[in-house]
Amino acid sequence: MPLTRRNLLQAILAGAAATPLLSAVAGTAAAATVSTEISDAAFFGAWNSTTGTWSTSPVFDYDGHLGMTSVADAARAGDYKTARTALLQYMNGRDKRVPPAWAYNGLYSTALVPLFLDHIWTLGKGEIYQTTLTVGTGWTASAPDVTSAVQGAISAGGVGFMLMARNKESARAEFASRHAADGAPELTLTYADGTVHTLAADQSCYIAAGTDADAVFGSAGTIEVHDEGTGAFSSTSRKGYLWFDLSGVTSPLTATLSLTGRTSGTEQDVMLYQVQVSFDEATRTWSNTVQNTFSWQGDAKGFDWKKITGANVDSEFYYQLPRFYFAGPLADAYAAAGDEEVATGLIGLMTDFIADTNTYGSTAGSASYPRNLDAAWRVQNWCYAYEILRSSPSLTADANTTLLKALYAAGPFFSTTTSVTPNWMITIKSALVYLGTCFPEFAAASQWRSDAQEYLVQQLGSSLYADGGYTEASSTYAMGVANTFVGTSNVLVANNYEVGAVAPLSGLSWFLADQTYPNGYDPAYGDSSYTDQRASLTKLADLLGDDQLKYVATGGAEGTEPDHTSVTYPDTRVAVQRTGWTNTDWYLRIGADRGNHGHPDELAVQVYAHDRPLLPAMGAYAYVTDPTADWLRKTTQSHNTITIDGAAQDPTADGSVGNVATPWADLADGHTDATAGVRHERSALFLHDLGWIVSDALTPADSAEHSYEQNWHLLPDAAPTLDGATARTTFGSGTQLHIIPADPDAATPALKDGHYSSVTYQVAPAAYVSYSLTSAGTVKLDTLLLPVREHTRAKASLSLVTCSDSARVLELRADSLKGYYLRAADDGTPRGFGPYRYDGPLAYVDQDQSMLRILLTGGTTLQQGKSDLLAADRALNGTLAVRWNTRDKTIEVSGTAAVAGGANLCLAAPWARSATVAGQAVPLTRKRDLVVVAALR
Repeated sequence: MPLTRRNLLQAILAGAAATPLLSAVAGTAAAATVSTEISDAAFFGAWNSTTGTWSTSPVFDYDGHLGMTSVADAARAGDYKTARTALLQYMNGRDKRVPPAWAYNGLYSTALVPLFLDHIWTLGKGEIYQTTLTVGTGWTASAPDVTSAVQGAISAGGVGFMLMARNKESARAEFASRHAADGAPELTLTYADGTVHTLAADQSCYIAAGTDADAVFGSAGTIEVHDEGTGAFSSTSRKGYLWFDLSGVTSPLTATLSLTGRTSGTEQDVMLYQVQVSFDEATRTWSNTVQNTFSWQGDAKGFDWKKITGANVDSEFYYQLPRFYFAGPLADAYAAAGDEEVATGLIGLMTDFIADTNTYGSTAGSASYPRNLDAAWRVQNWCYAYEILRSSPSLTADANTTLLKALYAAGPFFSTTTSVTPNWMITIKSALVYLGTCFPEFAAASQWRSDAQEYLVQQLGSSLYADGGYTEASSTYAMGVANTFVGTSNVLVANNYEVGAVAPLSGLSWFLADQTYPNGYDPAYGDSSYTDQRASLTKLADLLGDDQLKYVATGGAEGTEPDHTSVTYPDTRVAVQRTGWTNTDWYLRIGADRGNHGHPDELAVQVYAHDRPLLPAMGAYAYVTDPTADWLRKTTQSHNTITIDGAAQDPTADGSVGNVATPWADLADGHTDATAGVRHERSALFLHDLGWIVSDALTPADSAEHSYEQNWHLLPDAAPTLDGATARTTFGSGTQLHIIPADPDAATPALKDGHYSSVTYQVAPAAYVSYSLTSAGTVKLDTLLLPVREHTRAKASLSLVTCSDSARVLELRADSLKGYYLRAADDGTPRGFGPYRYDGPLAYVDQDQSMLRILLTGGTTLQQGKSDLLAADRALNGTLAVRWNTRDKTIEVSGTAAVAGGANLCLAAPWARSATVAGQAVPLTRKRDLVVVAALR
């Protein structure tokens, strides 16, 4: 009988003889015919009755698990069929183990269970299953409820839908397109007051495989849907797409999609998915459409677990399908309803995978396919599923043995396999912990656990910079690593094992917390998604017993307020400015980080204020060859920094970032050489009650002209406008952002079309603000980023007063506040700025009624007019912040240059009655019209 996948699978499920399930077939390629499944003798052990010892040691610790006596007896007798039966009986009745939680890569609903069982699978969150429609031979009207899809897409400005055949069959369905005379698709929105709005589709088309892969069907009167044959698709496959513009639309109470369709057969089922990628019907084809859902329904062979060719599909599909993200949901569905068809289906999927991939030539067969990372995720999900399936009547002795052989084989593989990527190794070793915990019957289980735990701690330590920052430049990947530690710790504790050391986890946890937006969401830099981090931070806080971390995780509802706000990670090259830890606080992140999953985004900023991100990171979309994905992941233009000469930055180049925090202002500075031949320096002066002054200096190494593009990226619903050079968002509600250049003539402003991907495989159009210029020599740009609360009017301006090679002076006005900002060469020369004069490289002074605020770096003397306002005996050693209030008669000194009891600082504040330095009360002494405070480091 020829060796086929179907024969192998039937043998497994039907309870075939206990001889090795696979063997070589003479005259054929070894990679296609030789299985790496462990033989029964190697699995159960081979007994030498003469010596009374195992000639081949079993993988099980029979002596340590007395319930396995019958398994051991059968193995000693060489009766492996009986050993299989005894093993199933033992596993069915053994004590409960607490497995790891299952992982899932998309948006799960129980409606997906039949699709999983029918070999229909979606990568990620780009295509979200809604329902299945049925059409007949005549034109049939359908009106599925799409309320959640529309409500979730309002902020993206549009919503899309995909139509895909539910079954592989010869019949072909067609739906009226937006160009049809009758039955064109419509979106009906109903509001709480009874108002009904009907929207026509803005785009409609279908795409076709095979010879029509590059053909455009955007003007067709019908949308064709079809799939037949074997594999993920055939040369006659067709999928349909719709897009509705939601600009200016508010969230409805309900939404329905009206479709009119028919089939060439008697009756046909068509699946409806939400898609969150806009398209142009005039150019969309099979070849240029990124597809995330494929079907092997009706194919007797099921999934083949191989890379899909002939379609524009992310390589992650090939990697993630074998991770069995559907195993946990299917196991839960079986546990909830006791439907043996679900159990049989899941067991069949697992054993089919083993039978197929054991012949694919992977290092350890199914245990290592397709990569060690994917195998680790699969083991996590299989550990969960097996704990439920082991008591199912549908699990045969042979299928059980096949599953346990595959799980065991992963142990030695995970013990030796390597990767240069930290998150891979942490995931792999966590899977080894799960194996050793969920299957203590394996003789190596204890060693797996202890070795993996030790490695995890060492790996985490080596994955962090000295400052605690994570070496991969992605917030989502960093959180994934932290979650992995939480998962392994929880599983160990739940199964009564010691957790061991988790010391490096505290540093990583705070690195994540410090960067989290005030609303608790991921800042989503690098290959990341804008997702809620609070549940993960809560788990970390509980594991570490960290009350301050709990405060961050709960937005202040629990725990103790952290002892810091703003923070700098100098080794990681990241700084965060923030006013606090609740969702109405203000936040700016600036980074020059580098590492795997990072983007060319050196010195990019992200800004959040009051209730939303105002300048977000734009996301990653997909790991696929696609213009949108390439723009988001591989260009500097898609980030809130400056693109030089149109080139993408090199994040591995030299760079730095730092920040000084004071009670009323922060000052961040950084530099990067990420574009060859031009150094970019950027500072962000954060006035906590007003906004940010961002200053850019671009210094080329030559005298040639260079092009510069300063970009500010916005959310899809920001609806920016330009008034001269000033840009303003016009969100429907909430906080707005005004972008105000100090020199409106320095660069040419424009609104450009970009993209925003909040989560992987979803992307929406997003306009952004760009300022471009071409110039030789040093270029300097100063910009006021002004958040404007809802129901308030902005009264602020920033203007360039003086510009020279050695100094730049800005004037800031906001209501009654008037301020002046000097940035100059550090040469000790006194320079005027407004009514003030200073001999250091940086000075900011503002006054608002009774309040005077001063921020200085370097230098010794600040004058107002011809009189000293502030004087030091020597140049400031760092940054000094002074705030005095003539009404309260108080002086507050802070900053890196301040230390209580230090050198004398003289201030023209004879009215002062009290003073604090770095939060500590200090005495005042008087010297004519001055007061003297011991305040300088």
